[in-house]
Amino acid sequence: MKKSIAFLLLVFMSCTPASDKPSSEASRQLETFLAGFTPSAGRNRRAAHDDLSKKSFDESLAKTKEQLTALRAIDPAQLTGDDLVDWKFAQSLLVGRELEQESMQPWKRDPRLYMSFTSLSDVIDKPGEPSTKILEIADRLKLAPTQLANGMSLLDTYVPRFQELSLFMAENGYVLFDNELPDFIAKAGAEAAVLTDLSKAARASLEKYIAFLKDELPKKPLGDFAIGQETYNLMLKGQYLLDYSSDSLYAYGWKMFNNTLAELEALAKKIDPNKTWQQLAIEIKNEYPDPGKMIEAHQEWVDKAGEHIKSKDLITIPWKERVNVVPRAEYLRKTSYYGNFSSAKGKDQDSIYTSEWMINPYEEQWDAKRKQEYLVEHDWGVIIVTAPHETYGGHHVQGLYQLHNPRPLRRNNGISIFSEGWGLYNEQLMQETGFFPNERIHLRQLQLRLWRNARVIYDVGMHTGKLSYEEAVNLMTEKVGFLRWAAQLEIDSSTASPGYFIGYFTGMMEILKMREAFKQKMGDQFTLKDFHDRLMKIGNMPPALMSEALFNGIQ
Repeated sequence: MKKSIAFLLLVFMSCTPASDKPSSEASRQLETFLAGFTPSAGRNRRAAHDDLSKKSFDESLAKTKEQLTALRAIDPAQLTGDDLVDWKFAQSLLVGRELEQESMQPWKRDPRLYMSFTSLSDVIDKPGEPSTKILEIADRLKLAPTQLANGMSLLDTYVPRFQELSLFMAENGYVLFDNELPDFIAKAGAEAAVLTDLSKAARASLEKYIAFLKDELPKKPLGDFAIGQETYNLMLKGQYLLDYSSDSLYAYGWKMFNNTLAELEALAKKIDPNKTWQQLAIEIKNEYPDPGKMIEAHQEWVDKAGEHIKSKDLITIPWKERVNVVPRAEYLRKTSYYGNFSSAKGKDQDSIYTSEWMINPYEEQWDAKRKQEYLVEHDWGVIIVTAPHETYGGHHVQGLYQLHNPRPLRRNNGISIFSEGWGLYNEQLMQETGFFPNERIHLRQLQLRLWRNARVIYDVGMHTGKLSYEEAVNLMTEKVGFLRWAAQLEIDSSTASPGYFIGYFTGMMEILKMREAFKQKMGDQFTLKDFHDRLMKIGNMPPALMSEALFNGIQ
């Protein structure tokens, strides 16, 4: 029999010290601090409104340090329960910002950061009135020459792969100035004429920037994208609150990678003793939907995932909600080979919380090679396994719970090591609860897990000097089964976002550990639904804090 709300409240009160002045004062101080705490804007959002000067970067670092000082002036020993968890969460977020701003300093090595004008395609193509777009485009174009000039001033390290990617990005930027903006100006009417001179000035600045990338940047001291072992360790401990060093996490990554390989090999023998798992994976990847019905195929399995979560009573979804699979906007298709997921930000016109899974559609104008590469990366296996990750009960459900979290800090902030771990956990959960239709899809699920195992290895390895870029690409192509172009896209993302990709597998394993501990604690009262509901209501924080909040008040 489940504990009553009254009983749980009594337990919580018995575990909380009697109200006293220091505790009350600390809680009030924390509330005041958090009222002024804003989510990190992120690199792309910041670049759209910032001149990206040294002064700007210095001011951001000073503000972060000031906030850390103010937070640490609040005595955590006088906080309990959710207040203490929030204090620790806010500190982890600020430590992450401080590490990026003070130690990683990507603006000294990655020229792509200064080309925020490339996102103007998004502004042109998004819904909205032309008059509103004109104002935003004008502001962004005015900033572009200053940002590019600051890039030429601040970039002090030559990272060959970053230069290669930046040149590709910059040279493709001419399309914006030579085609997209002129077309927009012509269609938007006389009011848009103000953009013509601004566009010409920004284009001229881009020409100078490209010349700098080709001729001057290679003269700078040679470096790489690695953030170094010391910084990586600080990130693991201070930002992600993990009980790993880079060395132990790297060893763990390899151990779990080999464990998954063993599972793949055993499952392959069960399916067909005469074939390796790699041979079976190739066969499975060549089983895909009708190319012209790719969006419909994704929607079918999204809906089935929702039905499974609800019929198996795996998690409560108390809101009127849905997930629509839609073709990805054309201007976004070049940014990744598959697509992206957008969680509901509120109710839509039908008063329904609607998320969108945006998929790159199949395009008839492609050549035969590109068509085949697309199809084998949009096979039935990846659709069936990924639908739960992105939708039910993965990011869609987690996003709804976060949107409704009563604590502002947790509602407005999250971290990949839990959210991406939760997505991958749902792939595993669906295998455990019988969602996958056959063992061939199970094999594809294990292959996709192997990919996330590899992410731990190459993220830690590349950023601490244990693995080179080419060794990381070879790991993905030779051991996991990626095509080289897809492997490079994958590795390039990691070089620019250290630590993000370890979140998938590491986060999933931390959730599984939490689940087992919770099961042991609850005994015969344990249910998956209870565990999932409690976890989702807590928030989206480092696993150590999720665990602390989960077990607070449970006897």
